[in-house]
Amino acid sequence: MVAPLLNSDFAQIIYYAAGPPGSMAGAEQTVADVMTKSVMSVELNANAKDCAKAMAKRGVSCAVITHGGSAVGIVTERDLVSKVLAESIDARNVLVRDIMSTPLITVGPGATLTSAAELMAQYRIRRLVVVDASGSLVGLVTTGDIARALAERHGYREATFNAMARYSEGELAGGPYQ
Repeated sequence: MVAPLLNSDFAQIIYYAAGPPGSMAGAEQTVADVMTKSVMSVELNANAKDCAKAMAKRGVSCAVITHGGSAVGIVTERDLVSKVLAESIDARNVLVRDIMSTPLITVGPGATLTSAAELMAQYRIRRLVVVDASGSLVGLVTTGDIARALAERHGYREATFNAMARYSEGELAGGPYQ
């Protein structure tokens, strides 16, 4: 179930997919089962250089942009490359609010992995910000997280899932291009 929430400060619709309550008794894994709970967040008025430096230091590919404690957007490596670097703009002079991707597509921790994957496919995105019923940031789920869950479910016997999960010879690895 997808219900729109209005973030009036930015006049953006934020989609929230909570999943049917109580319908997951032992069936499919939920977003909470596979999400990353430690999510990097950056305030709306930070500059792109500070955001990029923090992302590099933590080894992450995105930062959730917050305003007043609420998630309002996301900045990815692609945003930094296409909106700052490729345009030869000094990252110190660009605020993340000007390059963040919006509207922010979110999912609830109780949503199934299938519903999360459907949202990703529908909006052609690779990351969903996970928020609780009050809208508080609680995690991040990626296509890689879903692929790892599928690879594990199939006993790491499916080459396609293993490749998407970056699984090789008994370990999950980032590969040579990190």
